[in-house]
Amino acid sequence: MAFVLTAAALYFTLYTFEPFRMGSKAYLYCLGFAATVPFLLGFALEKWNGGKLVKTISATACVAAVVSLVLLAVIRGDLLAQQLVNSNPVVIFDMRSPAPPPPETDFYRTTLVLLRLVMALLAIAMDFAAALALHEAWRTGSDSTEDWGQLETRLTELLGRKIALAYEVISLQDEPAIFINRFWSSFYRTMLSHTMRAAMTKLLLVAIAVSTFMGRRAVAESQLNLVIAVDLTQSVAFHAPGEPSEFQKNIDAVTKLLAQVPSSSLVTIIGITDQSFALPDILLSATVPDDPGYFGERLTVARTELARAWKSRCERLQPSFSRTDILGALLLASELFAVQSSALHWELIIFSDMQNSTTELNLGTPSEITRFSEALMQTRSPTVRLRGIEVYVLGVDFTGKSIGYWQKLRDCWALYFKDVGAYLRSYSVLRERPRIEP
Repeated sequence: MAFVLTAAALYFTLYTFEPFRMGSKAYLYCLGFAATVPFLLGFALEKWNGGKLVKTISATACVAAVVSLVLLAVIRGDLLAQQLVNSNPVVIFDMRSPAPPPPETDFYRTTLVLLRLVMALLAIAMDFAAALALHEAWRTGSDSTEDWGQLETRLTELLGRKIALAYEVISLQDEPAIFINRFWSSFYRTMLSHTMRAAMTKLLLVAIAVSTFMGRRAVAESQLNLVIAVDLTQSVAFHAPGEPSEFQKNIDAVTKLLAQVPSSSLVTIIGITDQSFALPDILLSATVPDDPGYFGERLTVARTELARAWKSRCERLQPSFSRTDILGALLLASELFAVQSSALHWELIIFSDMQNSTTELNLGTPSEITRFSEALMQTRSPTVRLRGIEVYVLGVDFTGKSIGYWQKLRDCWALYFKDVGAYLRSYSVLRERPRIEP
């Protein structure tokens, strides 16, 4: 018992010294501290041999242990209450309603004093218990006779001589068999050494290659590269009476989307202008940390900061550009994906009416859409590379256009994304990103 408690005290002492980064010297300090306190207390009990002192220390250790268990139960209760408070919301608001503020947790602040008191009481209980165990071991292991030490030394010497003689006799008896076994062992080892060495070398190379591949895959699987393109042109400035404009609906949809990004994500928001690629407009770029926190508090704070930064950036945004360069925005997105090519998952979310209107390509009429589709079917080497990218085209309004025009434009873009190697997951007038099951 004394050994177990001393080992526990050593571990906790090492845990205390760990933030100071003292290196190997900390082990010597901690070992001396963990062994000194129980030894000195046990030595004091042995020399003083006071019954009252033993009872006092025993009662103190018992009370400290019981109180620490009660405090740990209180901390566990606070932990359960905190988990119940931070459960998933039962009401999901749409993007027109203000999102409720994220729940704040004060679990660490309220339990910090209790945890410090628990650690102090446990240290007292362990050190006192180790001293009592050491005192009891000395008391039961000692003898009242004056020559006990000499007898013990003599017995140890006799046992050592007996073991040495027995070992010598058995060694002489087994020497012929040992010689034969060593001979055949050396023979087989020499015969198989080259074969085994070559096989182990190949196995080691394969293991290194597999571990390297799996390590890179594990790092990549924890990353999401998300690019969001927002239309900043006059074609989305229309609004119905009493309703926000299509541009404002897109801004609100982006805000709601930022409040749902997972951990370990790279988020980049670009603007669709009249020269989206020649004069790129990076509206926001941020990285969500890998660690979401025990209660998800780090991820909640990261999402809140993303939404706050985006709202601050949107205060100066207006749909002021006269032309819409969708193809330039797609080319810019392909460049951004190429920079972060180690991610496992890539997503491109576009909030626009998809009516490209530049001097090179104007999709304002069905005839232009048909001409662009025919050109796509004849071209085999697209300039934009979005292979493996999941694309979501949302908020595709068709104000002033017919349903047939909207469907023809959708088919045209579906053919385009297929030609560049992307996966068109959604093309809708709605602004909710559908949930895609793997």
